[in-house]
Amino acid sequence: MKKKMLLFSIPFVLLAVFFSHAFLPFLLLPIIILIVNYLVDRNENNPVLQEMKGRLFHSVEEVEQEYGKPDSVVVLNAAKANEISGVVLSYPERGILVVAGREIPMDDITGIAPKNMAIIPYVVDEYAVVINTKNPAEPVIYLRVGYDMGYAQEVAAQIHEILRISSAPNMK
Repeated sequence: MKKKMLLFSIPFVLLAVFFSHAFLPFLLLPIIILIVNYLVDRNENNPVLQEMKGRLFHSVEEVEQEYGKPDSVVVLNAAKANEISGVVLSYPERGILVVAGREIPMDDITGIAPKNMAIIPYVVDEYAVVINTKNPAEPVIYLRVGYDMGYAQEVAAQIHEILRISSAPNMK
């Protein structure tokens, strides 16, 4: 991200130097970009926020080494079923779900629903399962499931059933 921002600001600096007085605001633009980049980086690397978001896993094998085999697995995307971003792993005896590589307490989940993610009506509909949590660091989690609303509803129902069976008190 940082390299991208720096590369993005170089052309503006060169333009500002080339047109020096006529384009004085361009001299300030790279400085503003660097300040915003610093503030965003500071928030992303904040250990308190990282702790609030939950532990981050990078692979399914890493999760299985830590907690063992999951009680149930919900596949979000069949093409990514071996990757951590393509599955939801359930550990009801520990009271957690591993969603998108993050460990989430089941008690923090307040709602689950399928959602159409298309913003304009002329694009192909892409669906996601939206998980609402009580965690202020990550109140909404979007799990992209593909282009089928029926499958998105099925995934949401499977996650809801896992939470119902584990008797999460916040689910209705």
